Amino acid sequence: MSAETLAEAYFPLTANQGAGYREIEACPALKPWIRCFWVYTDQCDQIVIPDTCMDIILCVDETGKSEIFFCGINDFTFTSVNDSARPGVRLIGIRFYFWAVASFCTGSLKAVRNTKDQMDFYFPGWAEGLKQVFDETESLEALWPKWEAFLLARQHADPIPPLIMRAAELIIQRRGVLAIADLAAELDLEKRWMERKFLDFYGVSGKRLSLLIRYQLIWQACLQDHDFNVQDTVVDYGFYDQAHLLNFFKKYHNSQRLSFFSKTVKR
Repeated sequence: MSAETLAEAYFPLTANQGAGYREIEACPALKPWIRCFWVYTDQCDQIVIPDTCMDIILCVDETGKSEIFFCGINDFTFTSVNDSARPGVRLIGIRFYFWAVASFCTGSLKAVRNTKDQMDFYFPGWAEGLKQVFDETESLEALWPKWEAFLLARQHADPIPPLIMRAAELIIQRRGVLAIADLAAELDLEKRWMERKFLDFYGVSGKRLSLLIRYQLIWQACLQDHDFNVQDTVVDYGFYDQAHLLNFFKKYHNSQRLSFFSKTVKR
């Protein structure tokens, strides 16, 4: 099992951020680990949904003042409020797949869920290094290859046990519809040991990861499948009925942002 296999099977999506949001594909050497580089320039609030990824984000304003932070995997939708006191703010990010961070960071990821203040702990020295590269680069187009070189120089051997990678693949293949105890038994793993490894390497428990992947795949179907059918989704994702599906979706997707879902229900 490999990062390449997971990246081919699973491509998470974030909320539509409008014209001010742009994604840049990583080079082939990093593509199995880096979902994308991205830039956000709109001076407005930003909706952030659970995409099962983790990000390093550089925030820089028109005066050149900057800060950098690491956002761990999150399990709810929230609004990132624009700071009107800092005009011209740009957000420039590196988005890691959930299985990728362990190949770059130091220490266990068991405490990263819903956090954004542990950059120096997980990536010591990175903040200064990434900022320096940014300051020395004339354009964003020239920045990406330099950040790629920075990442490749700091990537270490994948520490994730192959069976834990296989567990992630099975969760994706089965759309998050499986019992973690059954998954452990299928892989001949002790359940508590497997759950500890999920926390160490993915930042969430196996159950929480399966629920987030389930949500993310439903979100993708809503966005991408013109023939999206709610009743088929109820069956495919193991729900009792349409109400069960909607209640599940509300847990991860702010209920005020469900108008698109209501429209798909009426198709």
